[in-house]
Amino acid sequence: MSAPAQALAKVERRVVVVRLADAAEAVAVLSTVFALGLVLFPVAFPRFIVNSWEHGSWLIAMMLFAFVVDTCLYIRVAHLLSARPGMVAAACLGSLPILVVGGLSLLLQRAIHYTILTDLPNLEARVGEEILAHTFLGIVSAVFLPFLIIRLAQQFRAQRSSQAEAS
Repeated sequence: MSAPAQALAKVERRVVVVRLADAAEAVAVLSTVFALGLVLFPVAFPRFIVNSWEHGSWLIAMMLFAFVVDTCLYIRVAHLLSARPGMVAAACLGSLPILVVGGLSLLLQRAIHYTILTDLPNLEARVGEEILAHTFLGIVSAVFLPFLIIRLAQQFRAQRSSQAEAS
């Protein structure tokens, strides 16, 4: 094959194989940043999160943040592996962070409702702690769960294809 023919040949790129270590690295960085925010700004950081949640902007911000982190992480992995992103994985990364954050928000509403009904002392601090816990667990779950689902789907697909080849 001549040099111009090789240049015109279509380079086939493989599909991205997601490793959970990539998502775990991102979750570790997010956890560290969240912890530093709490340690360095023990009053302002929680107050900012609680005020944003009370004004209704925190849920949208968490959804957008989780979506952007998942997308950037997936594109980074694809670039490092010189592979092409798959459509199923892109659909998972587009919908799952939003569904996870939305579902956890419904659970938070229920937990706050229960806390208010119990009429315990220092109610405002308890609600604030629940919002902080929801924020941390929501972001961690929204970043990690889509990659876990993609990884499990890839393993299932690989097992199914190996069984089909064996038959």
